[in-house]
This record gives sequence, C-alpha cells and structure tokens, in this order.
Amino acid sequence: MMLGKKWLSATMSLALALSVLAGCAPERQQATTGGEKSEKLVVWENADDGKQLGHTKKLAAEFEKKTGIKVEVVPVAILKQQEKLTLDGPAGKGPDLVTWPHDQLGAAVIKGLVQPIQPDASVTGQFDESALSALTVDGKLYGLPKVTESIALIYNKKLMPNPPATFEELKSFAKSYTKPAEKKYGVMFEINNLYFNHFLVDAKGGYVFKHENGKYDPSDIGLNNAGAVEAGKEVESWFKEGLLPNGLKGDTINGLFKEGKVAAVINGPWAVLDYKQAGIDVGVAPIPKVNGKDARTFIGVKGWYLSAYSKAPKEALELMQFLTGKEALKSRFLETGEIPPHKELINDPVIADDPVVSGFAKQAAMGVPMPNIAEMNQVWEPINNAFNFIATGKQNPEQALNDAVKIIKEKIKTQQQ
Repeated sequence: MMLGKKWLSATMSLALALSVLAGCAPERQQATTGGEKSEKLVVWENADDGKQLGHTKKLAAEFEKKTGIKVEVVPVAILKQQEKLTLDGPAGKGPDLVTWPHDQLGAAVIKGLVQPIQPDASVTGQFDESALSALTVDGKLYGLPKVTESIALIYNKKLMPNPPATFEELKSFAKSYTKPAEKKYGVMFEINNLYFNHFLVDAKGGYVFKHENGKYDPSDIGLNNAGAVEAGKEVESWFKEGLLPNGLKGDTINGLFKEGKVAAVINGPWAVLDYKQAGIDVGVAPIPKVNGKDARTFIGVKGWYLSAYSKAPKEALELMQFLTGKEALKSRFLETGEIPPHKELINDPVIADDPVVSGFAKQAAMGVPMPNIAEMNQVWEPINNAFNFIATGKQNPEQALNDAVKIIKEKIKTQQQ
C-alpha cells in the first residue's frame, strides 16, 4: 500500500499530461510474429530492493544460458520507470521489459508505454484470475504477474488464540475485550480508509467503479449506493461504540499492537517483521467472512510488462514467461519473500507450511485488484475524507458519501478534459 500511496502523488502530477501523451504511442511490433532473433534484451528491475534485483539478475543469466540471448538487468526505481520510459523509449534507449504496481498500468496504457500480450492459455492458466485481471485494461492483457499483496487479520496469539470465523464474531470479541481507558482494544484497523475497509464496502454491495467484461466504467461509481451507505454505518458504529479511538492513525495501531494492548489488527505483510521484533507471537489468517461472504480485500499486483518500444517483442515475451514461471516465482519467494499469485505455489510446502505467508496468500487469492484506470487517482482523497467525517461524526454516512462521489465525479470530469 505504501507503494500505492507514493504512486498516487506522483501520478496526480502526470494526470494533466496523459491526454497529450496518449497520441504519442509508438508504432508497435507484433509480439507473436517472427523475424531475426534478437541477441540482447534489456530489463528494468526495481532499484530500491537489492534482493529483487539480485534474483532477476540470476534468472537473466539462466535465460541467457538456455536461449543464447543476453539479458541486461538495469536497476531503475520502480516508481520512476514510467517517467524514464517516456523519455528513453522514443530515443531508442528503453528496455524490453519493465515492472511496476498494477495500479499504474492504466496511466501507462494511456501514454502508450506498454503493449498488449497474447500468451498461450497454458501460461495464463497458472495464475490467480484476480492477478491477471489486475494486469488487464479494457479487456487486453498487458503483462504477467509476479507478486501479489493484501492485508489480512494479524493476531496476537497470546490474546487471541484462535481467530473468529465471522466478522460479526470478531466485532463481538472487540466489544468484550476493549477497554479504552486502559488503551486496550480487541481489534484495530484503519476502518476510515478505503484501502482497509474495502472488504466491508464490497460485502455490503458497494463498489468503486462498475467492472464488467474486463472493463471499468468510471461513470458508474458505487461508493454512495445503499450497500456503501451500510458500510459507512458500520464504520460509524465502531467509533460510536468506542471500539476504536477518535483520531485513528496507522502509527497508533502499530504502536499499541506492539505494546501487547491490541489482540488483532488488519494490516499487510510489511508490518509483520516489526511486530515480531517487538516480541509479539503473531498469527495471520484471512479476514473473517462478512454476512457470510468472503472478505474481498483490495490486492496489489506487480507484474512484468512488454515495452511498446521493444524491438524484440517475441523474445521479450519469452523472457517474461520465463521470469514468471513456477520455478522462477518459487525461487523469487524464497529469496525475496514476495508472495507469488501462482495457483500451484499457494499449495507448495514452502508457502503452505509457513502459517504467516499462507495466511496472506489465502487472503490475496480471494481479493480483488484495486482499479487500474487513471480515474482511480481521483477517488482516494474524497472517499477517505468522507470516511473520516463519518468516523468523527461530522457527517452521517449518506451525506458524507454523496458529497464524496460528487467531488470524485467533478475531479474525473476535469481530468478527462
């Protein structure tokens, strides 16, 4: 999520340029056609993580040994790759493969930086459908997934030996355990943030943008429909009943959990190491069902994409498939800890036998991707302001969500002009 937040501010500054750049897409080569075999491919890998960079370099060497095609792995900050490709691509200095979080993909498509791919069904069939959906824009697949990430229920085994089976039971536990005067809470999470409360909005019938036939409709916003208002009432109740404190912040949640004053939190895998170092014996489980429905959290997916400027799209696609194959993703998990959205690997002992990783993997498998269209940039601030107004009692859920959707529509209209 932190990555998504950083990207949000970066892409907002680029939004006004999208309509100009949309017409600058290069003439694409066909990824499925033949031609003289390329002797070299270039890959941009995340410069901010030495383990990820090292692993890709190792796989590049294996691919070169297997095919005779040299692969140069160049470190480029993952949130700077689109900006750099915009300049280097037209100059003939760009890579064949790039990587970034899926919520940047819509902007990249508008700018013409990546091109669709058509791998065999035996390739796409390896991955979770939600992960593939994250890399699909307007019904076209633009990449193959390598990592998936989701929040889940993280609990202190000493205070909550077994996680509840339903969200209703989780809330009942919170009511029985919480003692605000002692700063003791049964369950804490940023319920006033769409990223963390999406599973409630979804379970009660709300949605961000209507999604049908592989396409998002930014004109159809479901964040103030009857289901979303019910979710808003759920948010309101946690504060009215004193189950969560006013002024709720992520730092407060993490601090109290590490002090052993909170039995369970809803957070992502990035928080686990910090909790363990604080001496907490943590367990991880999928978020309990809500009204009998799976808790469909937002997931983030990182993938490899085929540059629109690649001069060797056929070989680049072959390399992409090699980097996202079962053995490649298994070794990536072992070396980087990143959870692969690969159906068979979820049940592999290296993941299934690790209760922490398995908990996040199970949650991610039932998650839904954050919308990957550029209009999503206009959602976060208004909707999170609305949930904060609900949490603090400044507005009732219906008023707050109606106002938020009105603002979102105005911002999208401005973006599209």
